[in-house]
Amino acid sequence: MKKNNKPEQPFNPYSIDKLNNIKPGVKVGFLKFWVSGAAFFLTFTAFAYAVEDLLIAMFLLMTLGVEYIVNKVIVWMHNDKMPTLHYLPHHVERKSVLSLLATSGYVLVMIAASYFSIEGLLSLGIPSIGMLMFGFDNIGIDPITFGLVYWLMDFFWLQIKNRIYPKYMIQKGS
Repeated sequence: MKKNNKPEQPFNPYSIDKLNNIKPGVKVGFLKFWVSGAAFFLTFTAFAYAVEDLLIAMFLLMTLGVEYIVNKVIVWMHNDKMPTLHYLPHHVERKSVLSLLATSGYVLVMIAASYFSIEGLLSLGIPSIGMLMFGFDNIGIDPITFGLVYWLMDFFWLQIKNRIYPKYMIQKGS
């Protein structure tokens, strides 16, 4: 009788899950893209007010979305095999008002950077994704372009934050 020389792996009940094979960075990146695009879509297509009012509504919606959806999912996904806490926008204690204030500051910077970056690209004549998909008569920002630029700005934010804030100070409960 032939013996199997492979060491036995412990049973992983999530091994049949297809989402288990996707890296956490891809999941978190898609979640951030989706939340920002959805907030843009909900505010800019549901209301017909001035742009400033729409940006304020989107700011409030995204602050709640980032604090109570994105950050919670990032903390829930964290484990020893795949740490995800470095994807958090800040490391303020989660169950405090300071966390909500830090998230609102982060969202304010991200919305302003994304919005003005897209406006700058449009003024240079570079089309948005919506213009490419639906024709150049639809000049303006669309949810997909906003979500992608927001994701890119978040990537830069995380690169700077993770260089300034040492990884050894990140703890599980933050």
